[in-house]
Amino acid sequence: MKEIYYLNKETLPTIPVPHDCVIKDIQMKDQTLIFVFEDNISAHDSIQAIHPNAKSLIIRYHLTDEETFSVYKWRKPRRFSRKDGYYRLLDNSQLFAFAGHLEYLYHNVGYCSIITKLWADNGVILDAYVDYIEFEWIG
Repeated sequence: MKEIYYLNKETLPTIPVPHDCVIKDIQMKDQTLIFVFEDNISAHDSIQAIHPNAKSLIIRYHLTDEETFSVYKWRKPRRFSRKDGYYRLLDNSQLFAFAGHLEYLYHNVGYCSIITKLWADNGVILDAYVDYIEFEWIG
């Protein structure tokens, strides 16, 4: 079953959150960022409430342009730098390396924009400019 949420309309949608679900693969294809989630996804409470029979989930962020996303990772203070905080990864392809141990926490939507909070041993933030998001429930 597919659900499409448009972020370029007058009214923004309420998009379900697959909280604590593991993203096992991340792909980029045809201006679309694709998140493939773990099998047996309905074992999570967040999925039980919205799709109790789902086996997996694929989320597709259709980007407004090929490279319209940024990735930020939390960095603790280092020996010579006392500043902690989120730092932008210079190469967006580093996002793909997190697959397999990346958890989806939550997201905030705006007009043609989604900010997604993820977790991979520290916080990861994905800031993407998208015109629509597609949820494909596998079940």
